[in-house]
Amino acid sequence: MPPATKGLQYFFMKAKYGLILFVLGFCLQLVGALFKIMHWVPGDTLLIISTTLMVAGMLLFAYKRLTHPKVKDFLNR
Repeated sequence: MPPATKGLQYFFMKAKYGLILFVLGFCLQLVGALFKIMHWVPGDTLLIISTTLMVAGMLLFAYKRLTHPKVKDFLNR
């Protein structure tokens, strides 16, 4: 297996990375909403990026949750 594929597989095997992406997206969502309220230019971009991060985080977390055989050890892997 090539090293790049191995690193990508390692990334998809950790559930905490999905949660980190979701939390990061949520924080950017708050900042983007504040920028939109203040009518600052990068508000649209921040909202798009944050929504993308939140969706990616939830998909990664859901994939890990659905494919994990042991629920008890789920977050420790």
